[in-house]
Amino acid sequence: MIMFEKSYFEDLQDYLQSSNKDDLDGERLDYYNALYTMIGLNRKYSRDNAVRTFMHPPFNCTRRIARRLYDEAVSLFFECDNISNKAHRNMMFQQLQAAALVVLKTARSAKDMEVYGKLMKQASDIKGLDKPDEEERELPPHKPITVWTLDPEQVGLPSEDRKLLAAQIDDIPDISVSDKERLKRESMAKAIDITEILDDTETKTKDID
Repeated sequence: MIMFEKSYFEDLQDYLQSSNKDDLDGERLDYYNALYTMIGLNRKYSRDNAVRTFMHPPFNCTRRIARRLYDEAVSLFFECDNISNKAHRNMMFQQLQAAALVVLKTARSAKDMEVYGKLMKQASDIKGLDKPDEEERELPPHKPITVWTLDPEQVGLPSEDRKLLAAQIDDIPDISVSDKERLKRESMAKAIDITEILDDTETKTKDID
């Protein structure tokens, strides 16, 4: 029996792009697993071997169907490529290392070892092993935060009794009434009145020319 004669590629595209990730079932799930398997075989054994595998049991696909599965697998899983360049380099480094290891294990001549050396050189270049490691940047020390406020509660201090504070200011001897009122405003023992502040400022500066 030939498997995967019917394509569910468009259904799987809608599934991956949808925010509603309902579980796949039946033939669509089998088709998704087949495309995922195709990608895995391609990464490990190359495109031709991946296609050839699907032409044998248990899949028994024709070459045409196997090639279609390969094309759909690549389109499905790599159409929206949000992978960083660093991740791509790491992936290619691993693939070149794997290929070099195969060559090393099967080497029979100096020519084979030359191929192995070239693969390792390509892997080194992609990984950037010829460059020094980037030094981690030290974070700047935290600067102290200064809070300017007339409200002690904002910095976790208990709030003063405003009436008591106003009475204590009134009991201060040898200062004028206007100075007492100014102290009350500055200590927030009295509500700030902008008119009083302007009048007080005018009084203090009227003799200054």
